[in-house]
Amino acid sequence: MAFVVEYLFIFLGGALGALSRFGVQEACRKWTSIPGWAAIFIVNVLGSFIIGFCVAWLSEMQDSFHLDLMTPVHRFLETQAAKDGVALLAVGFCGAFTTLSSFSLDNQFLYCENRWFLAYNMVGSVLLCLAAVLGGWSLGHSLAV
Repeated sequence: MAFVVEYLFIFLGGALGALSRFGVQEACRKWTSIPGWAAIFIVNVLGSFIIGFCVAWLSEMQDSFHLDLMTPVHRFLETQAAKDGVALLAVGFCGAFTTLSSFSLDNQFLYCENRWFLAYNMVGSVLLCLAAVLGGWSLGHSLAV
């Protein structure tokens, strides 16, 4: 049952995140002279801040429960609450608000664990993703003509 609940939280968070991204972009377009790419830049920075805050906050909350003093039922409920919070806020909301937030969180973990992989992930992802967009663009253009 917890598996289904986790997926529902991801679904709900994802819907709210996508709508929020669209709302920020529309607000920037409607009320400012910020170009579209800059609105996405703002979303990426804001989403990265939110995912960092949520994961750190939920992790600390889970660690502050003193799980060794709890009954098994309380332990399950408390850890499940933190897990559901990560599903709703980090995976669902932030993942749909901006996937760059997930990329940035992974890079934070790599910064702490293996800085060589951090450099590889950052440079490799940006270059390979740009190459993939160019390849997809070229293929899409050639098939449309």
